[in-house]
Order: sequence, then structure tokens, then C-alpha cells
Amino acid sequence: MAVTGIGTYASYTNSYGNTQNAGNKTGRTYKNAHEYKNYLTQKYDCLRSRDYSVNINSSLLSEAMGDEKTKQWLEYNLSLIPKTIEQSRAYVAARGAKILSYSITINGYDSMSSVMCTQDEVDPGTEKARKELEERLEKRKEEKRAEEKKTEDKMEKERSSKDLVSDSDNELRIYSFDQKI
Repeated sequence: MAVTGIGTYASYTNSYGNTQNAGNKTGRTYKNAHEYKNYLTQKYDCLRSRDYSVNINSSLLSEAMGDEKTKQWLEYNLSLIPKTIEQSRAYVAARGAKILSYSITINGYDSMSSVMCTQDEVDPGTEKARKELEERLEKRKEEKRAEEKKTEDKMEKERSSKDLVSDSDNELRIYSFDQKI
């Protein structure tokens, strides 16, 4: 650190900070990528979330420390992640599923990947339709049983209407009724 001035006027300059991050507009200096990641973790909630994970490649962190364009790109995308997660949740929920896990990896400048694991849930509309179908099938089975019973009863009546009488000679006679009009 250099101190310049005479008497009570003194101006302090941090020459290390000015040369280390010449392109850094915030004036913050970071000794290493780990320190920069700690700063990002404090600033962006997405890096502290327990609902999903966000991983940043260490070489990208090192690059962002020295390159303002990369730093702006990284921080802009970190700010978009919570909104992206909420949109994904809404999309998945609309399809009747839920997110089990979500992981975003920032690999390098203009390179990101995400993995989402979902579980399909029964749609209440589908469940209702399934129950209605089961009820209709059961009703059809009952109607079929009733029809079969009617057919059996009808056949039984036909058999009983044709009085089969057996004689002692083992002859069968069929008595029928004639109607005169």
C-alpha cells in the first residue's frame, strides 16, 4: 500500500486492488476462485438452495475473476436461475408430476446443463375417469348377468310349458294348447 501526502492530507491507494482486477467495476478483489465463490454464494440465493443444486466449474470462476464479460454473464445467469426453477415446477405440475431433484451445472462461458428428475402423479381427472369406467363396466356386467338370467328363465318356462308327461309305456306325450281365434 502506498501512502502519499504532506502533513495532515494523506491519500491512500490500494495498488494491489487496482492491478489485480483492472476490469472489475465493483472494486472488489478476490484472492482465489474459492473466495469469489463465497461472494457469489452470499449474493445469490440459488447457490444456497436446498431444493436444487447449482454447480459452477472452478475454471469458469477463475476466468470470471479476470474477465468482466464472463463475470457479467455468470452473475446474470445466476440471477435467472430461481425464475427458471419456478417455471420448470409450474410446467411439471401442469403435467401432473412433481420434481424430485433438479441440478444445474454451469460448465463454462455460454455452456450450462441441467438435469431434472420428476415423478408422475395420478391426475385427479384421470382417477375420476378410471372410476367412472370401472362403474360402467360393472353396470354392463350386471346387465349381462340379468339378461342371461332372463334367457335361462325363458328357457325354463318353455320347458315347463311343454308338459312332458311320461306314460307307463315310456312314451312321451307333448300336450300343447291350441288357441282358436
